[in-house]
Amino acid sequence: MTDGRDDYGIITAEHLHHGDAVHVEGEPAGEMRIIATHILSAVGERADSIRKKVEENIVSSVPQSPAILKDQVTQSLWPLMRRAALKLMAAKKLGRSVILRFHGDADGICGAFALTKILPCRSFQQNSAAYTVRDALRDMAAIGQESHPLAILLDFGSGENCSEGLSLLKAAGIEYLVIDHHPMGRRAEGNASIVNPFKMAKEASRYTAGYLACEIAAACGLPEERARALARIACIGDKSAILGSDDADASKALVLDYLAAHTSFGNNLDFYRNVMEKQDLFDSIARQADETIEEAAGKAMKGMKTSSSEKIDIASFPLEGIAKRGEWPPSSKITTRVYDKLRARAAGTGARRAVACIGYTDRSIIIRLDDAAASMGLNANELAMSVSQSMADFVEGGGGHAKAGAIRAKPGFVKEIVNELIRQMEAKAADGATSKKV
Repeated sequence: MTDGRDDYGIITAEHLHHGDAVHVEGEPAGEMRIIATHILSAVGERADSIRKKVEENIVSSVPQSPAILKDQVTQSLWPLMRRAALKLMAAKKLGRSVILRFHGDADGICGAFALTKILPCRSFQQNSAAYTVRDALRDMAAIGQESHPLAILLDFGSGENCSEGLSLLKAAGIEYLVIDHHPMGRRAEGNASIVNPFKMAKEASRYTAGYLACEIAAACGLPEERARALARIACIGDKSAILGSDDADASKALVLDYLAAHTSFGNNLDFYRNVMEKQDLFDSIARQADETIEEAAGKAMKGMKTSSSEKIDIASFPLEGIAKRGEWPPSSKITTRVYDKLRARAAGTGARRAVACIGYTDRSIIIRLDDAAASMGLNANELAMSVSQSMADFVEGGGGHAKAGAIRAKPGFVKEIVNELIRQMEAKAADGATSKKV
C-alpha cells in the first residue's frame, strides 16, 4: 500500500485487488507495516481523489532536471519528460495495467529495456510506424477492462497516421503516453501526452526516442550509469552523435537491429536480453550482421551512378535482388553502409564536397545526407515530403529526419521519382551554395 511518499505492508483479511483505492484504519505492526482493523474501498470520485493525492505526493521525488544530457533542447523538453516520469511512477504506485509497444529497432528496444526496468508492464514489438485502428482495438481487448489502463507507444505514434488509433484509445478510457522523435502530425503538436523533441526544435530527430525513454527512466530511479549506457546504444542505432557513442555501442545496436529484423511482430524483450548476455552468441551475430551488410553494399556500389555538380555528389543505386523484403540486411542498412563508404572516400581525398545517397528498390527509396549537404539546406524529410506532393500520382507517402528519409513509391514509378529527387537535390544545393557566397 502506498500514499505516494511511503510504501506500507498491510495485513488484512479483506480481499483487495491490485490498484484499489482504499481508506484504512488499523494498528502499527513494526516499521512501515499496518494491521488493518477496518478497510473501506473507495469508488468513483472518492477513488479518483485518492489517486490524485497519491500522484501529488510523488511529485517531490521526480528530479528538476535531466540526468544524462543537459543541453538547450533537452532542458526545454524536460517539463514534458518530467510529467511523463511522474505518470510512470504513479502508474507503478497505483498498480495500473500498462502495455508498452516499442518499435523494432535498436532505438526502440533500448528505450523499452529502460522503461521495463522501472515499471511492470507487458511489452511487445511493433514493426510498423503507424498505430492503426486495428492496433487500438487489439490493445482495448488486452487491457481495456483492467485497472486504469495505460498504453505507452515508444519510437512511433506521433504521425498523422496514428491519430485515429490514439483517438479510439482515449474514447475507450485508456490513457496513453507517446515517446517519439519522428516528425509530428498536425494533431500531435498540442497533445500533452506526446513527448517529442520536435515540439521544441525544428531539427530534433537526433534526440532519439530511446534516449528520451532512458532520460525518463533515470528520473524514475533507473541508475544513471545504466540509463546512459542504454541511451548511447539507442542513439548510435539511429545515427545520432549527441552522446558520443563508441564502436562497442555501435556493435550492440547492430546486433539488436539484426535480431529485430528476424523477429516477428509482437515479440517481447526477453529474447533480446538473452542474446545480449551471451558473449559468444553476441559476437557471432555481430560478425554475421556486419559481413552481410558489407557484401550487400559492395554489390550495390557496382550498379551505382553518380550525379556531380559544383558542391555535391549524389549517388544513386538499385537494390533489387540485393535487399529482399522482410530479410536481412534491409535496404536502409545497405544504403547507410554505401553512404558511409562514400563519406570515408571523400574524406580520404580531402574533397570538401557534400555527399547524398539514394538507394531504391521496386517500391521504396532511401535517402541519406551528410552534414555538408544539410548545411546547404538539403533536408531528407522535406525532400521526401516535397516529392510526395509534387508526384502525388506516383507516390504513396514519404518522410523521415533531417539527414535520413524514405519514400514509398507506387509500382513502376521508382525511376521517375529518383530522377525528380536528384533534380530537387541539385537545385537546392545550388541555391545553398549561392546563398553562402552572398
